[in-house]
Amino acid sequence: MIDIAEVVKDVDMMELASKTIDGVALTDEEKELTAELDAQFKEIGKTGHDKDHLISQFVMKTINEEINNAPDEILDRMFDRDTIGEQDDFEAYVTPKNTLVAHEVAAGGNAERSFLDISALKPVWKRRQIETDLQFKELARNGWKTVALLTQYAEDAFRNYMFEDVLSVIDNAIVSGADNYIAESTAAPTQATADALALYLLDNADSDGAVMIGLNKYIRAISKLQPQFFNGDMKAELHRSGFLGMYDGCDLYGISGAKKLGNGDLLIPDKRVFGIAGKVGSLTRKGDINVYQVENPNTEQIHLLFKDYVYGIAYNSETLKKVAKIVMAQ
Repeated sequence: MIDIAEVVKDVDMMELASKTIDGVALTDEEKELTAELDAQFKEIGKTGHDKDHLISQFVMKTINEEINNAPDEILDRMFDRDTIGEQDDFEAYVTPKNTLVAHEVAAGGNAERSFLDISALKPVWKRRQIETDLQFKELARNGWKTVALLTQYAEDAFRNYMFEDVLSVIDNAIVSGADNYIAESTAAPTQATADALALYLLDNADSDGAVMIGLNKYIRAISKLQPQFFNGDMKAELHRSGFLGMYDGCDLYGISGAKKLGNGDLLIPDKRVFGIAGKVGSLTRKGDINVYQVENPNTEQIHLLFKDYVYGIAYNSETLKKVAKIVMAQ
């Protein structure tokens, strides 16, 4: 019998789960491994008993390994990312804006003092939890595939809800009247507002450059706003993929409107295009996800509880200037 803890330590089980779900051909070693896991999980479904809690042990180790190590392009551009222990406290610091003033003075004179703001950023903490059930009969019939699908979907849900939380927090923090709030009177970005966003981002961009992010329908519209500058290669790319990868020096990143959260919400707020010019602050994961399971023979189910997915979003009014948004008419 396979030791789940040892397997997860030595094998990328999330990748294996994805390959299984997507029907990608497995190596001989992967086939042998999944066959053993399949037999163990099917046996649990047949008996209705998981003495060693193999399911929760597998899911917990696999998701924690994936969430703690997998990169996320957009969030990595917006935040310093790290992980702390469950009992650890947290304060974030960012490089302060240069507010030192060089006064003109007479020989031997004194100047008014100026200061740097090196205050700590206090995080806004978010806590997410998933509860679901596995049917004995489904586990007995599909074994490894059932657990692989559950594992991938749970990991996707946690990651997607964190992304949505981050964008919602940033969206609510940028208010009308601010320099990084760009109002659009139409239902889609125009060249005037796209140019205004690009100019703001390039004025504030760090060494990594700037990126615009929004639903595909808005990003595609922005990419087509300057046809007078399109050369042959750009026209070919537009024909091939439907949009160009840059606008006025800013990378473009589209998110599918068909990709939604479990409750039906979009991953990113509608009627918005966000611009990222650098790091806003810190995004910190706290502790590991814990997964608990309880068998219920009366309903022929295993109840699973995924809890302790905790993360802190830290920024302040000064660092928020690294992000801007276009807000379109409703």
